[in-house]
Amino acid sequence: MPSSRLSLIIAVALAQTVIHAPIASAGDLTPAEVRQSIEAGVRFIKGRQNPNGSWPDITQLGGVTALATLALINAQVPVNDPAIQRALRTLEDVPNQFTYTVALKIAVFAAADPKGYRREIQKAADWLVNGQMKGGSWGYGNLDPRRALGGQGDNSNTQYALLGLHEAAQAGARIPKIVWNRAQQHWTGTQSAAGGWSYVGRGKSATGSMTAAGVASLIICGNQVNESLEDGYGANGAARRCGQYRQHPAIAKGLKWLGKNFSAKRNPNASSWHHYWLYGVERAGILAGLKYFGPHDWYREGAENLINSQGGRFFGGGGAWSRSVVDTSFALLFLSKGRRPLLMNKLKWSDDTRWNPDRHDCRNLVAYLGDRLGEPVSWQVMGLDASVEEWLQAPILYIQGHQFPKLRKHERQKILRFITGGGTLFAEACCSKKRFRKGFEQLVGQLFPENPLRELGPDHPIWSALHDLKPGRWPLFGLESGCRTSVIFSPRDLSCLWEQADVPKLSEEAFKLGSNIAAYATGREPLRDKLAVVRLPPGHTIEDDDGPIRGALQFAQISHSGDWKPDPLALPRLAEILRKNANVTVVARPAYLAPDDPKLLDHPVAFMTGHFAFEMNQKERKALRRYLERGGFLFAEACCGRKAFTDSFENLMRRMFPDSRMHAIGPGHAIRNSPFGYKIEDVQYRPALSRERPDLAEPVLVGLDINGRTAVVFSRWGISCGLEDHKCYTCRGLVPDDARRIAVNIVLYALMY
Repeated sequence: MPSSRLSLIIAVALAQTVIHAPIASAGDLTPAEVRQSIEAGVRFIKGRQNPNGSWPDITQLGGVTALATLALINAQVPVNDPAIQRALRTLEDVPNQFTYTVALKIAVFAAADPKGYRREIQKAADWLVNGQMKGGSWGYGNLDPRRALGGQGDNSNTQYALLGLHEAAQAGARIPKIVWNRAQQHWTGTQSAAGGWSYVGRGKSATGSMTAAGVASLIICGNQVNESLEDGYGANGAARRCGQYRQHPAIAKGLKWLGKNFSAKRNPNASSWHHYWLYGVERAGILAGLKYFGPHDWYREGAENLINSQGGRFFGGGGAWSRSVVDTSFALLFLSKGRRPLLMNKLKWSDDTRWNPDRHDCRNLVAYLGDRLGEPVSWQVMGLDASVEEWLQAPILYIQGHQFPKLRKHERQKILRFITGGGTLFAEACCSKKRFRKGFEQLVGQLFPENPLRELGPDHPIWSALHDLKPGRWPLFGLESGCRTSVIFSPRDLSCLWEQADVPKLSEEAFKLGSNIAAYATGREPLRDKLAVVRLPPGHTIEDDDGPIRGALQFAQISHSGDWKPDPLALPRLAEILRKNANVTVVARPAYLAPDDPKLLDHPVAFMTGHFAFEMNQKERKALRRYLERGGFLFAEACCGRKAFTDSFENLMRRMFPDSRMHAIGPGHAIRNSPFGYKIEDVQYRPALSRERPDLAEPVLVGLDINGRTAVVFSRWGISCGLEDHKCYTCRGLVPDDARRIAVNIVLYALMY
């Protein structure tokens, strides 16, 4: 074995690195900090609850109680929690008499139990409907003197009334269409020339909180009156007037105002109501599907400000904002609802509206999904100019249109990097347009010239990922990249049925198929935290060598007759982890070598993987045995836990070493209890294996010893999928954190022993 291995051993020994810290994403604001902040806020609110389940009111009976309860539910406090149950009983007895309170009551009941509270929700919604003034606004209640005079209400009460009615409609309540039309006329009639809104009237005193209210309210109104002119679904898979909308320039002007005036530190153009403003920002941002207002990442900036201004979080204090239940509730609503993980980025591929013929498809699909994936999820619009890392914050990149865009070379490369980086590209030909299909097929041919799109057969797991479906009305095509279908294409329209949401039978079928696509792409595993920063290893998609680095480790990935490179990013990601966490100098790109390549002897650690059966001829077996006997180390795994590869590998070892047997690697072995790495006792497996083997809770590793050292380590359960950290629905393997820990320990053992 050459001197490079000795250099590596010395480097590891000198580093004396004992790894205990988890491998986490980097960023100025971490998901853990947000969770701690939310937990502290929850403790404060719970601690201020009265024994009867209420919270002290300021002016309106039940208002603070409804707001605090809504904040707790959105902060993931279980509905059966005693604090929530006491609050619900109190709210059941609160009469409908104030706009704020009634609207918040609806939101609470809809979040807690929409079916159980159906009557209460409809009754409260009827009260709000009757309380709307002629001009389309709301005041404080039916006794508001402005109502008796036929005057206008205010924009604060109006936005809350609309929020309550929106939640009521989502829960199945009947809301007359005229209510939405009047409210829409009110908002468009009171917007300033610059695009903002004031508390009352049309003045120059526009504020951030009221402008966020105006944007959110118009989106709600437009959504409810079906601002799209689209209608029906023909036998040809197309809708009438698809892409035609009644334009609402007021929303665009309002968003422009917010982008220009946004501040996370204060309510723009106002001296108070900072936390109220941030909650308005969350609603406008989520409803519009926007990550940015202008250049501002509204959630990250708002969360940083809230965490820095929270009182007493780390020193035994109450975790409040402004020592107020109201402000703390607004802050919790912002932090909790705004951090909902992203399911989908919708790609904005043009400066006009061609990229978005169906503007409500994602919103309606996410609403249909609810918490079917284990938690509520969100979506957002993302441009072609965004980074691959930003695209990868959501597992799905969604592209649609009547025609396919003409992408430049670097844009095509970004899409390839997104796919090879673990993302799923979902494309849909809106209105079943052949122009889109032809353009998309050309893109796939350019990106994967040796791997064409193929129709997904009835045995593909996508048809049973959430609902039991059969391919029929909506055929799907896919492309395998790695060990998963990472490109999914629907040549027949789905988005028009999501957009309209109520086409008899067809919309329900389309929503179920969309849910299955989402479940397959996520692997039914928890989504990445919205604040997690995606870091791609350098050179993770290039095929050129990083260049020689004296004394550095470069993995050898052994080719064979099977699919020997199913997860091309596994070793580059392992290299990054070793550099970052173990001070080992590692070349990102592995050397791809046949087992009988003489260059194999220059690499102290070799890696083998695959899904399917394979064979090695006598020359290859002899060369691989010589490599191991001369000090080389082989780390192998069955990708996705496939039995065919396991059987082939075990047969290979028997033929290479007929006088030796592979043995279990127990907790006392240095691979399980590394002096330089991790102590590994219990591990977690991905859902596909956990359902099959719920009792499995420790690593299943076997080894083969040569001259007193373990020279071969094999895992029958997948590790490389965890190293890539992609969502593989059928993977029978380890979760990412445990896959990384085991892989690090195996490599450190190979270098030290």
